[in-house]
Amino acid sequence: MENPSITSVIILNSQEDSTMDRPNWSLLPLDIVTLISEELPLPHRICFHATCNAWNFATLLKPIPSPLLLVHNDESEHSDSCMFISPISEYFFTYFPIPELYGTRCVGSNASWLAILDEQLDVSLLNLLTTTRIYLPSFITLPIYNPPCESKFSVTSFNDLLAYAPNNYRFKIFHDFVIKKVVFSSKPAIHSYIAMTLYGNDPEIAYTKAGNDKWIFLGAPSTMEYYYEDIMYHDGKFYSITSESEVQAFDLSGDYPVMMLLVERLAHNIEYLDKISGSIINDLYNKYLACSSIGEMFLFLWHKDHIYYSKNGILPRPNDFILMKVKPETSHHWATTKDMGNMCLFIGSNNPILIPTKDLEGLKGDNIFSIETIPDEEVGQYTRNVGYFNVKEERCEGFSESLKSPLYLKPPIWFTLSLH
Repeated sequence: MENPSITSVIILNSQEDSTMDRPNWSLLPLDIVTLISEELPLPHRICFHATCNAWNFATLLKPIPSPLLLVHNDESEHSDSCMFISPISEYFFTYFPIPELYGTRCVGSNASWLAILDEQLDVSLLNLLTTTRIYLPSFITLPIYNPPCESKFSVTSFNDLLAYAPNNYRFKIFHDFVIKKVVFSSKPAIHSYIAMTLYGNDPEIAYTKAGNDKWIFLGAPSTMEYYYEDIMYHDGKFYSITSESEVQAFDLSGDYPVMMLLVERLAHNIEYLDKISGSIINDLYNKYLACSSIGEMFLFLWHKDHIYYSKNGILPRPNDFILMKVKPETSHHWATTKDMGNMCLFIGSNNPILIPTKDLEGLKGDNIFSIETIPDEEVGQYTRNVGYFNVKEERCEGFSESLKSPLYLKPPIWFTLSLH
C-alpha cells in the first residue's frame, strides 16, 4: 500500500532539486546570447535586449523600421495575431498569439501602446511587447448629444441609445459611427494616465483619467457653430482642431480641465491659396493636427472629394492636399507652407508621429503618410490604401500594390515598437 506522506516528500524533494539545478542565465557566454538574439523575431528581440545590461550589450539590435503599420491578420475581430509592415522598406513580420487582441478593434495608438475596443464596449490600453493592460471606463459612460443613427427618441447617454439598438449591432455602431479616435498620455500606468476620445456624429471630445469611473464631456456641444475633427497628445497637453481650423489646448492634469485657445480659426473671406478661402478649407477638407519637438504646429488638410458648387456652377477642384504651419509662441494664425524641416508625418487613428526623414531609408524631403479608406460596393468591404504625399513636389505615391497584404475591414494603424 502506498504511503501518501512519502509520495508528498518525494515530490517536494524533486521540486527543491529542480530549483537548485535551475541554470543561471546571466552566466551564459555573451557570444551565445548574441547568436540567440539573431534568431528571435523583432518584438521578442526587443524584450530580450532589455532583459539586463549584459544582454543589452551582447544583443545585436538591428535598426527597427519605424513607424510600422499594424494590420490584423484576420478580416474579422476574432483574431489574436497581427502583422507589422514597413511600407517604405517592405519589411514585415507576424506577431502572435496576443490573446488580448481577440474580439477587439484598435481605436488609437501612442508608441507601443494601443487603445482597443472590445465587443462589450470596454476600452483599454495595451502594450503589445510587455502585454501590460490598463482598463479605462467603458464607452457606455460617454455623454451623447447627437445619436449616430436616426431616432425619434431624445437620448443623453449611450445606455439610452443602445437600448434601441439590436444587441449584435452595438459594436458596429460604436466602431463605425461613434468612436473616431482615442489619444492618451505617454508611458501610461494603471494609477497614472489621461485619455481623450473624439466621438459622435458631429464629433465632440471627452476625457478620463486614472481614478475616474466615467468619461467626462469636454468642449462645446455640437449644437454650437463647430465640431471637432482631430485630437492629439504632445508634451503633457492635449490638443484639438475644430471644423473652423481653430486649435484648443487642454491641460487635464489638475482637478479641473484648463482650456486655452492656441490658434485662431481661419477667416472665411480670406484666400490662403489661389481661389481657396478659409470657408472652402473649413467645409471641404479633413483636418489632421501634429506638433514638432521645437513647438511648431502643423495642419494637414486632405480634400473630402466633395464637389464645390457656386452660384455660377462648379468651381475648379481645389488642391487635394494643403499644409499649414504656425508657431504659437510667435503667432496665432495659420499660414500655408511647403516646409516641414525635412520631416515625415504619419497620420490616422494614431497619435500623430513626426520624425526626421533621415531616419527613413530611401526617402528625402518632407512627406506625409496617410491611410485612405475607399468603399468597395461590389464586395461590401473597404479598401484602405496606404500612401504618402511629398510636400515640396506635391506628388502622391501609393504602397498598397507593393504590400501584397489585404488592408480590409480591420483599420490599419501606425505603430512604433518600444518598451515604454
